[in-house]
Amino acid sequence: MPISILIDTNIWHFAYVEPKELQYEEIHQKAKEFLFNKLKEKGIKIFLTSYQVSEILDMLRKGNVSKEIRIHLMELMETPLFSIIDLHFSIVKVSFQKSLNSNIHIYDYLVALPLKGTIGRIYSADDHFQHKDFLAVAPVENPLEPWILREGRKPFEKVHLSQKIIEEGKNI
Repeated sequence: MPISILIDTNIWHFAYVEPKELQYEEIHQKAKEFLFNKLKEKGIKIFLTSYQVSEILDMLRKGNVSKEIRIHLMELMETPLFSIIDLHFSIVKVSFQKSLNSNIHIYDYLVALPLKGTIGRIYSADDHFQHKDFLAVAPVENPLEPWILREGRKPFEKVHLSQKIIEEGKNI
């Protein structure tokens, strides 16, 4: 029986989009190695929601990834390596409520919540996925450690953030 996993959109983005800043080359390289190894690994099945498929393809479009590569990815997502789960409005409503309570993007919930009870691991570098709502779906692992990625913000290193907070005299 295959191991069922979710790979968050930020990993797909950094694996396929060329680095714009030299300081982030390491993230792109780690994402590329991780993703391409998972795509070749025997005994896994990658689960995505139909929402996430559109999110990945649009992020790659915005990142100037060629049409040919995006078409290839769409075709790959139709192979037995993947299982695509459609969204139901009931999940949108639950995601909306959880987003209201946590102040985390509804999009993150639309990626993960429909897969509860289906996947055994979530791979994400977004620290939002360390929230209890996501940990209730499956254990979360950041394959890009020590980097943290969050939509709309520049990537940052976990160690550097902790050091900055300590230097500023704030509690962690």
